[in-house]
Amino acid sequence: MRRCKKCNVEILDETAVCPLCKNVLEQTEEPEGIAVGYPDVKKTVKKLNFVVRLYSFLAIVTEIALIIINYVTYQGVWWSAIAGISILYCYITLKYSIQKNAGYRSVIWIQVIGAVLLGIAVDNIVGYRGWSVNYVMPGAILLLDVTIMILMLVNMTNWQSYLLMQICTVLVSSGCLVMWRLEVITRPVLSIIAAAVSACLLLATLIFGDRKAKAELKRRFHV
Repeated sequence: MRRCKKCNVEILDETAVCPLCKNVLEQTEEPEGIAVGYPDVKKTVKKLNFVVRLYSFLAIVTEIALIIINYVTYQGVWWSAIAGISILYCYITLKYSIQKNAGYRSVIWIQVIGAVLLGIAVDNIVGYRGWSVNYVMPGAILLLDVTIMILMLVNMTNWQSYLLMQICTVLVSSGCLVMWRLEVITRPVLSIIAAAVSACLLLATLIFGDRKAKAELKRRFHV
């Protein structure tokens, strides 16, 4: 029998992860004469599926109405497309974060990437001026850096688990510098700051983390 510390439930079958939170289960001994188990997950899944379907229905109806209004009152900007993209972003967040019961790291990445893509789409719809790549993209990287630092401080006992997220932010911020060299990014100040902050955070983690950081790198990349 296995137990999930986070949900405080006993799992009777042979699964290795909790059906509620997806955390790895711990092996426990079953006390004699005591029947244990976990809540009916199917009911929770059905409720979440209903919420997603309800949102999908309302979103489609709302977007159709907005398109009609935008068409009738058109003045050069398809603002209904912006509303539609925003609705889609909320749908992806709802479906991936809640219905799929994904880990919070994955949720953070999905939301940040979605927000950046939303910004780029809006920038193009209203007449491309470059603010999405000049400010939104590096701003999102800085937000990730701050989020990682907060998570590391909150979860001090397992801070090294955020090392992969730091490496990803360094790679993405390096991509912004490449975009600057390719003249896609025309105002690089925020991109340079984001790259510097990401690199410093990773360097500090590797230096002060010492053995734990090296062990995490070996576990992640088998080096």
